[in-house]
Amino acid sequence: MQIQLRSGRSWETTSALLLVSTVAISGCGGGHDSPSANAAVKTPAAMCSALAGMTVPAASIGLPTTGATVVSATLVADTDSGNTNGEYCKVLGSIHPVEFNAPDIRAEVDLPTNFNGKSVHFGGGGFDGAIPDTEGSPLDGFLVGAEPAGVTTPLRRGYVTLGSDSGHEGTSFDGQFAENDEALANYAGDHIKKTHDFAAYIAKTRYGSAFVHSYFIGGSGGGRQGLIAAQRFPQDYDGIISTFPASGITGLWLQMGRISRSLLAPGGYVTPAKGKALLAAVMEQCDALDGVADGIVSNPSACVFDPKQIRCPGGVDTGDTCLSDAQINTMSTAGTPLTFSFDLANGIQTFPPYNVFAGADFWSNSLAWGASATDATIEPGVFGKSAFYYTFSNDMLRFAVARDPGLSILNFDPTSPGPLAARIQAVSALMDSTSTDLTQFQSRGGKIILQHGQSDQFIPAQLSIDYYNRLVSRFGQGPLGQFLKFYLVPGAAHGSGGQFGGSYDGLTALDNWVTKGIEPHNLTITDLAPPAAGRTRPMCEYPQWPKYVGGDQNIATSFVCSN
Repeated sequence: MQIQLRSGRSWETTSALLLVSTVAISGCGGGHDSPSANAAVKTPAAMCSALAGMTVPAASIGLPTTGATVVSATLVADTDSGNTNGEYCKVLGSIHPVEFNAPDIRAEVDLPTNFNGKSVHFGGGGFDGAIPDTEGSPLDGFLVGAEPAGVTTPLRRGYVTLGSDSGHEGTSFDGQFAENDEALANYAGDHIKKTHDFAAYIAKTRYGSAFVHSYFIGGSGGGRQGLIAAQRFPQDYDGIISTFPASGITGLWLQMGRISRSLLAPGGYVTPAKGKALLAAVMEQCDALDGVADGIVSNPSACVFDPKQIRCPGGVDTGDTCLSDAQINTMSTAGTPLTFSFDLANGIQTFPPYNVFAGADFWSNSLAWGASATDATIEPGVFGKSAFYYTFSNDMLRFAVARDPGLSILNFDPTSPGPLAARIQAVSALMDSTSTDLTQFQSRGGKIILQHGQSDQFIPAQLSIDYYNRLVSRFGQGPLGQFLKFYLVPGAAHGSGGQFGGSYDGLTALDNWVTKGIEPHNLTITDLAPPAAGRTRPMCEYPQWPKYVGGDQNIATSFVCSN
């Protein structure tokens, strides 16, 4: 799951800021007798500084809080070193909880001087715990922080950008956070509404008018948040891009726990070298099934690979070029669905498999499965060493569900959770974004771009396929297509890795659909990752996939979307 970190943030809320809030608010209009004073107030610098210390009343936030405070408001000049976003006011704030022991939600709202009337809410990722890079690019593609040449940030284009840490600091679960009901609810989804309303209040104070259009863009956990925004807060957003969403996050951690039990069992760990051998064997068999050997399995459903093809002699580990029986078991576990003995939210009874034998790459970095079998279980989780699969599932079990730090996911059977089943169901109802009730969002004219990479190593593409098929069952193919487009991108992984680091200007596609009624069609996605950076492919609406028909294999026009 993609995790976004930011550095250099200072959070100091002092009583002095609270005391000057009344003065700051009065500075937004009135209170000055001389024309020169009024003129000064109207400058971007003065309008920005006037926000510092102001309070947002609880009544202006649509879910229970005790209000919010602007901690700082700083004008970033167009000429400031390192700034490529033009002039804007950077607002940092704290949204205060109702329950005394719950943490604040820490938020950022960036207010461009060249405001275009619209906003982009950035989703988080993983455990959240840090504000997304609202001054950069959102995950409207498949490579973190990257956009094709000529595509600028939303802030540079005049969008107000906003995001929050979801209500806690730090990128892992712990007892202080996840064992608090309000903090857990904030992480689960309440922070979306609270952050939106805080930002809307600040923006209206600065510009004198509300947002004309509001968008939400996020990937992974942020993709889940985008779907929650459509399901729970449909009046707040006009358009959403949900990239590789962790929609069934409860099933996800249970599946990750199941896989971890095989991965970390004696002899079960699959090293990067062995993963490379497996991927090479898969590519040799399946790469050209789409018409060209280009390093991408474009139609994974046609790829039927038997891992016994690279079984070590006798099933015993004999080196990097083969898999032992224990390692085949690990890969087969990841490549099969998990069936529950109870229902998760919205009647979900299974969690789908990964494209283990069709291009999913768990080894391009160590974030997924850890740097080694020994490092995988380092506590607390250390990014780049310990395995996210283990850390995520273990912490969800211990803190969000059981609230017992003595438990271990390695001794827990996700198919038979015993007395914890009811609590898992309650957390699922709180956190999962698997509801198909998008009726209010549809009725108000909202638009959604749902997209997933076929080589995703953190959240299986089949999860989004299953969700889309359930939407089709509810709305019908034609009516659904009027407000939701679903794209599967072959070779694309989870923010990095895979065989195709694809990116495109998703925000413009969404904005054109919302504001001009131009449906996304004939979209082209560009690979921005070495060694094939610059090649392009068509983005095909599911169930179509890009089939090679001749010509330069690096150009999208050499492919057609085929069933």
